[in-house]
Amino acid sequence: MIYDNIITNEAIWVELKTMVQHQKLPHALLFHGPDGSGKEAHAIELAALLNNCEEINQLAKIKKFQHPNINLIIPMPREKTITKKATALDCLSEKSLEHLIEMKIKKMSEPYATTKFDKASSILINSIRDLQKNSHFSVDNGAVVNIIFEAEKLCSPKTEPGNALLKILEEPPKNTLFILIASNKDKLLDTILSRCCDFYFSKIENKKIKEYFEKQDEIQSLDLLINITNGSMKQIHSLIDSDISILELIEDAKNVIGTLMKNNDWQMHYKKAEQLFKTDKQTFKIFIKILIFVLNDLEKIKNNNFDCLILDDVKKTKILNYNKCIEIVENTYQKLYKNLNPSIGLASMFIKMKNILIKI
Repeated sequence: MIYDNIITNEAIWVELKTMVQHQKLPHALLFHGPDGSGKEAHAIELAALLNNCEEINQLAKIKKFQHPNINLIIPMPREKTITKKATALDCLSEKSLEHLIEMKIKKMSEPYATTKFDKASSILINSIRDLQKNSHFSVDNGAVVNIIFEAEKLCSPKTEPGNALLKILEEPPKNTLFILIASNKDKLLDTILSRCCDFYFSKIENKKIKEYFEKQDEIQSLDLLINITNGSMKQIHSLIDSDISILELIEDAKNVIGTLMKNNDWQMHYKKAEQLFKTDKQTFKIFIKILIFVLNDLEKIKNNNFDCLILDDVKKTKILNYNKCIEIVENTYQKLYKNLNPSIGLASMFIKMKNILIKI
């Protein structure tokens, strides 16, 4: 195995190994399911299995993402004007190219590391043309394995890359495997789906996530991280590696609700939330989730249920309609991403919540 820190989907892995052993592996596979469920890592493990990873020299190449038979395709930003004959890498700036190399190397040591460019909206058709050029031969007695991350972006916003891949799948090169990774397979062309053997990766159980992190350094607020990310191992790792302070956001959420309950001036909290939305939407999204978790804890405590995610030290609260506040927050969040003016939307959210929370 390439990874010694992967949560293996045993049923899928056994099926894949059986296919390999009996030489029944199809030429195209689709690994789909929730974000952070291990799809990418299992694809890399399968590529290694097909390329003699038990041999030390082959293993070393794979771990450095330098094995000539293993190709990784990801959505990339078009930072330069390129011709049809140019390679996909030619569209990247020198800085982005270095970042891509760093991401690939990190991915080989950390199965749940994020490998993506923030501003990449699609898989470039040049990436698929590169596959056409390189998929007709393999070296070192292995199989060419083309792994396509975020395969949904083959068909959005344009379908040309998807149609180009379809032509390859219709007449696949010998000794070549395509593994498409997708969180939402419905965004792929039906004609592509029909040519892939489908493997669904379910969300990793919370128990297994906790066991995974218990083997590593102690992680603060792990239960909260699991809930914020819906159990996505990739997103949990991303948050741990980021500069986002979960504890600070918890205090902010508590202070917002406390201020509104006491009918104090909420302008400072409103302006901070507005600025966060405008400058750091990822952190804003986490803040909103934590705000909802705190309100949900208060609703539980009101009903003498003390199984709380955040407010585990609170035993009594006012008898208020916290669920209505949750509804207000959720509706505001959804409308903000449908071009609602953030100043108007957030101010309205605070006023509506205050009118509920100041009632005795």
